[in-house]
Amino acid sequence: MASIVKIEIEGFKAFPEHFSLDLPEGKNLLMYGENGSGKSSIYYAIHALLQSVFKTDHGAKYFTHSDEENLINIYRINDVIAGNFHPNIKLTFNDGDVWTLNLNGVLGSTEDKIKLLNRYAIFINHSYISRFHAARNSEEIDLWNVFYKDILPFYLPPQKSQFLAETYEDIVKKCQRWPMPRLIRNGRFLRQISTFNSDLEGLINQINRKVSDIYNTYFKNIDDNDLDIKLCFFADNDPENTNHDEHYLFYGNNRNGRRFKKQLHNPNIGICIKENNVEINKPQTYFNEAKLTAIALSVRFACLSQHPIDGAFLALDDMLISLDMSNRMKVIDYLLKKVLGKYKIYVFTHDRLFYHTYKRIIERNYDKSNWLFGGLYINDLVSPLEPNFKPDISTRLEDAHEAYAKHDYFRCGVLLRQMCEQKLKELLPESYRVKQDSQTLQTIEKNLDEQISSLEDFCTYEKIDFTPFVKLKSYKDLFLNSTAHNDITSPFYRNEIKACLKAIDELSKIEYKDIDCKRDISFQITDTHGVRHIIGIRMREKLKLLKHDLKQRISYFSKCEVRRDETDTETRTINEGYESIYTLCQHICEQYGIAPIDNPLTMLKDRDGYIHDKI
Repeated sequence: MASIVKIEIEGFKAFPEHFSLDLPEGKNLLMYGENGSGKSSIYYAIHALLQSVFKTDHGAKYFTHSDEENLINIYRINDVIAGNFHPNIKLTFNDGDVWTLNLNGVLGSTEDKIKLLNRYAIFINHSYISRFHAARNSEEIDLWNVFYKDILPFYLPPQKSQFLAETYEDIVKKCQRWPMPRLIRNGRFLRQISTFNSDLEGLINQINRKVSDIYNTYFKNIDDNDLDIKLCFFADNDPENTNHDEHYLFYGNNRNGRRFKKQLHNPNIGICIKENNVEINKPQTYFNEAKLTAIALSVRFACLSQHPIDGAFLALDDMLISLDMSNRMKVIDYLLKKVLGKYKIYVFTHDRLFYHTYKRIIERNYDKSNWLFGGLYINDLVSPLEPNFKPDISTRLEDAHEAYAKHDYFRCGVLLRQMCEQKLKELLPESYRVKQDSQTLQTIEKNLDEQISSLEDFCTYEKIDFTPFVKLKSYKDLFLNSTAHNDITSPFYRNEIKACLKAIDELSKIEYKDIDCKRDISFQITDTHGVRHIIGIRMREKLKLLKHDLKQRISYFSKCEVRRDETDTETRTINEGYESIYTLCQHICEQYGIAPIDNPLTMLKDRDGYIHDKI
């Protein structure tokens, strides 16, 4: 299956005119847009096209002006009625395939292709989160509505050709059309209900095998207890269902048996959560919204396939509104570490801070060439309102170069100061960025002048030539300070600006990246007597990869401790701390009289293998 390379929308929801969004080579997408800018319309356009093959009219109702469910842009309704305008949604793929949804339904591809991608498409928005814990305080949580709207339309049971939502809707239609006596006697109908229940149980069992581990590993707070999360889906005669609270889909009398008219009863999908082996009866009254959101996401992520097709994607539209930034970071971490690479990720957000934080993490730790960044903006000076996408392709450094080329030295100075502050914050360890206030004895941030002074020590330990940065403090005194205070009367000297620009260029070439490895690592040496030693290490902080001058090595600033020294005949337990993995290696080499280890990256391992293979 190919990946989406272009999304085109015309006359649908927020888009009165033709809108085109290119995703070259099937890039991932991170889009910012204020509320009402149209970002959710892009999300729903993809959703509508993929789901159109399951509609009786193949989605034509979305563009039929007389249909109550039409999603035609309000400014184009009259044009559609007059026959002068034909709204549509179009997806183009990197194999040249084009799918179009318009007044005639979905065109340009076989149903099988769309259904295949639909199987590996995950849509999550705030509505999903809200539905997950919509129960009142007096009610038990029932997730049937969540499954029916957000999960079953995309779940294809093993060895089946019909999505589970299709099966359910087929059962509903039979109940509406067939008389009750025929339904009761129809063995095929009853077997269809039984098969539906069996397939739904299989999905819930799949979720139950993963959901607790996902939550406890990625989403719970450090000091919180682990949770045992289980979705409940019992038959009346199931021995575990002592209260007969959850039911399969069934056709018959209601639970108390008093109603003689038989009818279809939807399943009840409960959720059982235990903390310290104590069951939480009503999670919506016990947990805060952030924790309920984390549980909801854990359930949805537990549905992800381990082996999706090429082009599979997650579309995420403002799903983290209820979370503070620390909890959002956990979701970002999960998506980038566990999902990216298997699925394309399309993120839509109205939160500018979240957008820039996410973007910065990707740029620092991942291949940003695989992403399209940008914002969706509306020009409210024209009518009808029309969203426009502006790619976020220029960096602050590129903007500074452009300002210099235009002789806009004031703007160039402002950008250089911002870049200097940001880069020092990214590079310098905390001990180099903070100090103790002599009066209050509290820890405070060093000013820019002090951080620049700390840069020399940083470069010394990281074995980086400090020469390009020698005059950085002078540049700061000369014009970076005045630009920060909008002192437009201060003289700006072209040569000094140019020299400072070169210094910031060099500073920007130093890159840090977190290494995705376990905290417990080891390396192997052979002493002068030919004895092999495995040195076990526990990292006190994340290992960081330093990239500079086309070389990469582990950062000097990597606090750790030796835990063990293991040979073929004995294991010696050690508990000795070091400020750097380099000083640890130096001590070990001196202890056993062997040559120094210049680059530990070549020999460090965790339980999954060599660390350099993960970079």
